Amino acid sequence: MSDKDLVNPARQELKAGDGGKLEVQEEGVSSRVQQAGQMTVVRRIVVFVSLGLTMLLASLDLTIVTTAVPKIAEDFAALSDATWIATAYMLTTTALQPLYGKLSDTFGRKPTLMAAILVFLGGSAACGWAPTMGVLVFGRALQGVGGAGLLSLVFIVVSDLTAESERAAYMGVLGAVWSIASVVGPLLGGVFSDKASWRWAFWINLVAATPVLPILAVVLRLPRPQGSFKEKIKKVDFLGSLVLIGGVVMVLLALTWGGKTFSWESARVICLLVFGALTLGLFLLIEWKVALVPIVPMRLLANRNVGLIVASQFFMGASMYSVMFFVPIWYTIVKDSSATSAGLHLLPYLLGMSIVSILSGFVVSRTGVYRPLVICGAALVVLGSGLLILFDEHVNFGKQVGFLLIMGVGLGLDIQVLLIAVQAAAPIKDMAAATSLYLFMRVLGSSIGVSILQSVFQNAVIPKLNSLSDQYPDYASVFTSSLNDQGLIYKADLPQQARDQLVHAFSQALQKVFIATVPFAAIFFVFLLGIKHIPIRKSPA
Repeated sequence: MSDKDLVNPARQELKAGDGGKLEVQEEGVSSRVQQAGQMTVVRRIVVFVSLGLTMLLASLDLTIVTTAVPKIAEDFAALSDATWIATAYMLTTTALQPLYGKLSDTFGRKPTLMAAILVFLGGSAACGWAPTMGVLVFGRALQGVGGAGLLSLVFIVVSDLTAESERAAYMGVLGAVWSIASVVGPLLGGVFSDKASWRWAFWINLVAATPVLPILAVVLRLPRPQGSFKEKIKKVDFLGSLVLIGGVVMVLLALTWGGKTFSWESARVICLLVFGALTLGLFLLIEWKVALVPIVPMRLLANRNVGLIVASQFFMGASMYSVMFFVPIWYTIVKDSSATSAGLHLLPYLLGMSIVSILSGFVVSRTGVYRPLVICGAALVVLGSGLLILFDEHVNFGKQVGFLLIMGVGLGLDIQVLLIAVQAAAPIKDMAAATSLYLFMRVLGSSIGVSILQSVFQNAVIPKLNSLSDQYPDYASVFTSSLNDQGLIYKADLPQQARDQLVHAFSQALQKVFIATVPFAAIFFVFLLGIKHIPIRKSPA
């Protein structure tokens, strides 16, 4: 390595690849870790705590508004538009995640991360002071633009600052932060809505994240790629990015609207699905044949471990989020729990995931062995998802805790260790792209998986509700509205027999959801059986 490379270790050169196509070659990546190794203990702690707080905020925003939505809809008198509060964030967060890896390669990790934080804060401010529902939805979309960067770039920066041999421990802690946010988010949203104002669900980001900006500006020191702004702009795959965003948005809108806002047979839903799928196919063609510097290099997908693990994340995301979405509904309906109490019942699942994520990270850092752990974890996910089928009106508390714990432990063995496996298999120059793609597929799987399972749920429960409406015509409006007001069905003045039948109808529908979750978990397991052990690098050189 030349002296020039040591001074500018993130320098990128465009070199001719096979067939004359240009390919990005990143040199001197190891110096980032060498630089991290020279950090003082205090600086290292400050950097990683700041990154952890950034991760916490991005993770909180995925769940904090869930319990605040009814109050928001009431204040704006816009119940029909309330679904867009979550949908706007989901669409932008999912669609933009792959782009951030390439942006950070081109413009540098630190500037891209700082820009993502600023956009996230701007969206939070717009939401917190929104005078109308339209402004709030716009703010949520803007939050998603920034949140996509935070979710990706924290992992990428941590990967830059650590060698693979120690990285798993740090990743395990980040996984625990995400799990904690999943518990705290709905609770905070409920507390803010009930005790203060739902606007604090957004203002809290301004309070917590504003100090992070100056701290990271001072203590986070990473080399920046060389070249003029014009040269860097040429490296951004704008065509591929726009096509990917369009395809993802169309597919997610179809799955969000299908069976709820519009029937699955409607021309709008069918067109969105068909054109969304075609657009995603066009994106892959652009990345393969057109883009000079693709945001998803096709050579990554040709890599056995990277391809299998990235594909597995779609099914892992669907399995993981199905529990977080539907188990609280089960507690609300079957056990008459409040929204807060229903969220707390997820603690065995989330604590098991958090604790095991940290422990598995330290084990991998110490031993370098990960394949048996992730396969064992995937097997536990299959077992846990199968046991959830036994959730009915009569399942005892011990089984509820045990079944959720089994699945949480399984996911804890996989959630961050698989990212280490992807980074071990990917070329160093593609580390950011591989990390972004890995996280993108998990978020995409969670969004599409939950949408599919919602359709399963509705298709199972609606005929039963119609039957109950015929059986008890005086309470037909209660049965009709119970699908949207799941937490309020016990407030209705129903006869005890009708109430029991209603609970049983929802319980049976949720069992079908849990049955439909098992194939997602099984495919996740099968994909991981195909990976091979690639030793973790002691240094990134």
